[in-house]
Amino acid sequence: MKDKSAAHRKVFEELVTATKILLNEGILDTFGHISARDPEDPQSFFLAQKLAPSLITADDMLRFNLDGETTDNRPSYLERYIHSEIYKARPDVNCVLHSHSPAVLPYCFTDQPLRPVTHMGAFLGESVPVYEIRDKQGDATDLFGGSPSVCRDIAESLGDQTVVLMARHGVVNVGSSVRQVVFRAFYLEQEAAAQTAGLQIGKIKYLSPGEIKAAGNLVGAQIDRGWDHWSQRLREAGLA
Repeated sequence: MKDKSAAHRKVFEELVTATKILLNEGILDTFGHISARDPEDPQSFFLAQKLAPSLITADDMLRFNLDGETTDNRPSYLERYIHSEIYKARPDVNCVLHSHSPAVLPYCFTDQPLRPVTHMGAFLGESVPVYEIRDKQGDATDLFGGSPSVCRDIAESLGDQTVVLMARHGVVNVGSSVRQVVFRAFYLEQEAAAQTAGLQIGKIKYLSPGEIKAAGNLVGAQIDRGWDHWSQRLREAGLA
């Protein structure tokens, strides 16, 4: 985008850094993407043009309205409607991430609910909802979030929670900021891996509702520490 304001430049830089962090930490793959609501216009959001995530720069950001449309003629992700429908349904959400987070994927195709097993996963609530595309679209779809109607249902399945799984596809994380979503994506991956390991050892003692509330308040205050740590790992890897 041309003539970027200081607020827009900050958002674009955070989106680029977030993409690099998520790639470096093994959460994002070739087909994931992260967006942010426009801090100067809540009826718009920014998402990079359709590129391999490792190539994205601040100059690749496109502005979309809440119908998922843009006046920019550069190519855009088919799954942009995941972002637009969530922003439309959730005024409190300022960042949306879609990924195929490896440790989480088994919970997208089994009947085992994904639940918080340590204090770091308290933001998950009592269990993570799953969007089942077969409920309305049948069992012959491409499992993609490429239409407003499907993505409207994804947003409905998300409800007021922080994560929704797309059956046999992937993950959607949301939050109030780019940094919060990166933090949640990292610890969602860690919680899923821990739960899977725990299920192989014995009966899991999941977090209680009281622990979810108290631990969520405590851990939620540590977001910047995580961002600083992962940013330093980028610098050490020569990726900053």
